[in-house]
Amino acid sequence: FWLKFCVELDKTAGQGSGKLAMAGITPEAVDAMFPRVNGELHPMTSELRDYVTAGDSTRYDQLGKEMVRLNVSSNLLIQKWHDICFARCTKILEVKHRLHRHGGAIVDFMELYLRRGGDTIFLHDDNLTLEDYGVDNGMELYFKDNDPHSLAKNGGLEDVSLVQKYEISEEDYEKREKTLRNYVKKQREQDPNFRLFANRPKDLPGQEGAPERPATPENVGELYTVGARCQVGPGDRRGAVGYVGPVEGTEGTWIGVALDEPQGLNDGTKNGKHYFDCTGNKYGCFSRPENVEVGDFPERDPFACLDDEDEI
Repeated sequence: FWLKFCVELDKTAGQGSGKLAMAGITPEAVDAMFPRVNGELHPMTSELRDYVTAGDSTRYDQLGKEMVRLNVSSNLLIQKWHDICFARCTKILEVKHRLHRHGGAIVDFMELYLRRGGDTIFLHDDNLTLEDYGVDNGMELYFKDNDPHSLAKNGGLEDVSLVQKYEISEEDYEKREKTLRNYVKKQREQDPNFRLFANRPKDLPGQEGAPERPATPENVGELYTVGARCQVGPGDRRGAVGYVGPVEGTEGTWIGVALDEPQGLNDGTKNGKHYFDCTGNKYGCFSRPENVEVGDFPERDPFACLDDEDEI
């Protein structure tokens, strides 16, 4: 995942500096992405983070003197924009028109402020330029939307729960002809035993004719002791046994595994009940005993296969 993350940033920003900012990602956001164990980063994770953030301090070096990169935020929007490129000679009115396309605020109702670190100034004159106000890389443009009828108010441009969804009543649905319900009804008029998925393969779990699962060993608790290193199929995912026993809402015995990498489906919690601890979301999984092999499965070192001649 992280290698893919780094590659995508390189695609966005090239081999130059400023991978994070060019991609619109704050250092704080990236720091939160990296999982920690007891407050400390895994050595491999730390190296990846250092790689991703390596060019942050020099990301403005290749920027022309006539250009500037600014962060942008608003009083009505949660979203922020990072390292937006402006020409220093851009007039404030032109800046407002550009920010209208980003945040939807009407220019006539927009107040623009420049946060310069130690102070904040009001960009009151639309005919002056950014350079006239002493703008520099890394500063923040803050626009205040004073429109009493702004679409951005109360999450209007960001909160999808406010969007009205289409709903159809039972009566209207029954009136429609080309529906799945109607299709099944007509088929059952001809064949009372009609099943929608009658052609489903018979060897699927839970289906008639499916091969039976191996019986769970009576000493399953001894074979899969909590804390034992193991490997989970499919995918040869490695981790440690975190739980052995039933899972509410299911049948049979399950092995809960705290995975070394985020290759699972949960965080040790299933159907609202917490069964075991692991590093975080997707670091936990529940698997049948026959899919879990206990043994000498140490945490993988992604660089272990590199010889001295491969990398120096």
